[in-house]
Amino acid sequence: MKKCSVYFLVLAIPLIFTWHIDSAFAAEEASSIMCDNGVVNIGDTDTTVEATCGQPNSINYELNQWVYNFGPSQPVYTLIFKDGQLMKILEDEWGS
Repeated sequence: MKKCSVYFLVLAIPLIFTWHIDSAFAAEEASSIMCDNGVVNIGDTDTTVEATCGQPNSINYELNQWVYNFGPSQPVYTLIFKDGQLMKILEDEWGS
């Protein structure tokens, strides 16, 4: 009985640790975000997003991604565009 418990712990601990890390860093998809000047939704243009939320904190031009960090009380949002249209919103860790 003792050997079985030890083997279980040896196998289970790495799996639990891996699951915890993956879930801690997993971004969730959102359909909209609230900005100072209104709500941004999937399908909005990059012009509308910038008018509503202001300039992003960073832009990755190769991946067509904009990142908004609204501070420590809000999540960080990554907006993914295709041909100037908002295709996906990812809600991630809390901002700084």
